Amino acid sequence: MRQLLTWLRNRIFRVRQFTARYPWMFFTLYQLSPINRKLMVTRNTRITIEGYPRSANTYAVYAFRHSNPDIGWNEIGHHLHVQAQILRSRDYGIPVILLIRHPLEAVRSLVVRHRFIPVHEALADYTRFYTDLLPLRDSFVIADFDAAINDVGGVTVQLNRRFGTTFNQFPDGDEQAKAAVFKEIDRRNRNMDKGRVTHLYRPDEGKEALKDAVNIDQESELFRKAEAIYRAYLQAR
Repeated sequence: MRQLLTWLRNRIFRVRQFTARYPWMFFTLYQLSPINRKLMVTRNTRITIEGYPRSANTYAVYAFRHSNPDIGWNEIGHHLHVQAQILRSRDYGIPVILLIRHPLEAVRSLVVRHRFIPVHEALADYTRFYTDLLPLRDSFVIADFDAAINDVGGVTVQLNRRFGTTFNQFPDGDEQAKAAVFKEIDRRNRNMDKGRVTHLYRPDEGKEALKDAVNIDQESELFRKAEAIYRAYLQAR
């Protein structure tokens, strides 16, 4: 039974990642889910914050909203981790923060969370996601993992300059503000993920041990392609 469930979840993942490249197909299919509808980019979206999974998506979104409480959750496109979100944002003229993390860390964290995703599929998806979006470089501001965790305010400044917006900056040096964000994130983990270590959105020794146990061949062609697109984004910032 467990093997069947793993197989089924993997097939759902594959369908999702195929449709991710085609907005009309992705949004037609996934708007059937009430949860997905809350995260999707629409005409009412004021900002999109997206990236490959496990790339500080949660912290960036919660920190941004902490400083911009007037923006409703349904006015932020986030946490779908698909190209379609950025493509639709470009078409609608919506400002975008695109998050990126080194593939070794991002993929390890993803396969620990979702064991039905093999490493080779995760690496291929990482490369496809960022390769598809690189030609749209002028449609978003890039924030690597360190900036998404430690300089959300600075990223917002870049966003405002690029898109002519006036979003408030998160006070990255304010420990109370950070604590408030992590409090909300921990609440999300308890409510949505039952507090599971594999699903935590913050550093944890137990989670790190699980990630270290994930074997990724860093000499493989798949990994080298993923790392190459990561470096291309760092140069494009």
